[in-house]
Amino acid sequence: MHTRTKKISNAFLAAGIVASMLAGCSSGNNTTNNTGGNTAASPDVSPTATEEVKEAKPVEITWGIHFQAAGVVNDSPVQKYLEEKFNVKIKPVKVTDASVASGEVPDIFMLGDPSNVVAYQNQGVLMSIDPNMLKEKMPEYSADIAEKSKLFQTVTIDDQLWGIPMFIDLKPYDFTMLWRKDWLDKVGITKTPETLDEFEKAVYAFAEKDPDGNGKKDTYGLTGTATSTWSSGFYSIFGAFGVEPTMWMERNGEIINGSIMPETKEAVAKLRQWFADGVIDPEFITDTQDSYRKKLYNNRIGVIEEQISKAALPTSSTIKEMQSLNPGAELVISNNPEGPGGAGTWDWGIKSNFVVIGSKVKDQPEKLEKLFEILRAQSSDEETINMTNLGIKGTQWDFEAAGATSGATKFLPGFEKQEQRDQLGIRLFSLGNITTQAYREKYSNPEVNEAIKKYSSAPNWTDALLFSALPSDGKYKTDLTALMQKYFAQIITGELPLDDFDKFVTEWKAKGGDELTKEANEMYQAQFKK
Repeated sequence: MHTRTKKISNAFLAAGIVASMLAGCSSGNNTTNNTGGNTAASPDVSPTATEEVKEAKPVEITWGIHFQAAGVVNDSPVQKYLEEKFNVKIKPVKVTDASVASGEVPDIFMLGDPSNVVAYQNQGVLMSIDPNMLKEKMPEYSADIAEKSKLFQTVTIDDQLWGIPMFIDLKPYDFTMLWRKDWLDKVGITKTPETLDEFEKAVYAFAEKDPDGNGKKDTYGLTGTATSTWSSGFYSIFGAFGVEPTMWMERNGEIINGSIMPETKEAVAKLRQWFADGVIDPEFITDTQDSYRKKLYNNRIGVIEEQISKAALPTSSTIKEMQSLNPGAELVISNNPEGPGGAGTWDWGIKSNFVVIGSKVKDQPEKLEKLFEILRAQSSDEETINMTNLGIKGTQWDFEAAGATSGATKFLPGFEKQEQRDQLGIRLFSLGNITTQAYREKYSNPEVNEAIKKYSSAPNWTDALLFSALPSDGKYKTDLTALMQKYFAQIITGELPLDDFDKFVTEWKAKGGDELTKEANEMYQAQFKK
């Protein structure tokens, strides 16, 4: 295992660890559905543990609940299930920057990104993990993730592993294009756009040919979300030029930041032209994914980037929402438009979240053994996975197909909302995408899987460093991202001339970009180069 010899600056902590945790995979669930399987349980939610308890005294474990959960629920049915099955006593806690800084470090918890792992490792609150122990105690999962060994490099510092990587192969949240097909028909376009030129023709027609038929010039082709890294809605346009801003990209053996590449200037120029011609909604700077969905529903724009799982099937959430709000509309998905640099959009690659262990556990071998017993069950035991992710079959969830023993799952009435399930402890104790490949294949939706294979730009359209934290990220990354957002927004809207992109590049380099680029290349050569 290669060595990252340089410590990460403690200044990274100021960027807000928990906030960036949420930028990681948004769900503690498997690839194309939540999870599934059969769980024998009593009707009151809390099933009887199936293993004979041999230990006389329960092991006390402080458990950091899932980082997207709103708050702690004490003594939930799932907590009691885990306590009985593994002979433990759990104290569930919410992990925050403040709680960790005050010394309240759970024995086990999840983090969203390599940068989070590195930041907490800098504080000395994590235990290093012996890779051999991982193989010994979690053999099924270890065999699967061995094929994705570069993930270990993202959380390896000074030859030590500081987190257990999770992986995702088929990602339901990968973006694809979602079109108002009824608008395409209305403006005379019979073929769903596949190329950037065809995309451009369609969005101009949406802005100019009154596709909603109200006799007013009040429609646009598309919008974006400049409040994101940069920028949902436009990811596919940058991708058509072969770049993704803020990602580290490999070009001829060198690592370059996607924000400053010449192709990025070309993409910004194209967006600038579309904005000047009234094709891009002028509210794109303040729009969010939720608001641009509403604009699609409400006849303001004609195409968005959407997660494949939300758009691929007639039962997908965005399709159903459109049917309920605008029954006369019709939606259709397509691949991202192909341009001079190919076709693609922002993609997290195989990276998911990370399981970490608190530093105090290293002096408690009995507790460490127990944690790995639970981890193995969370990765390969159907009953444990199902209980922590779904609850009880027939009570909280069931398979979508009547009588099925595998495939897609659904939550039953009364449990469709995550907050309803959180009250039972479902998700709170989930360790996310740490399940084996065999489990995922058994409990996923084959139709969504096929859609992901068809429409996703994975696996190659992702960060060359798998979103690893660079030593100087804490000093520069947040400010450089804000600098990019400011320049791009002002250039696209015409507030600044296009040639100011070159000023941006110079400023980006001078304000820490050159130092980050040097570190990115050093890391790539040491840890990621094939």
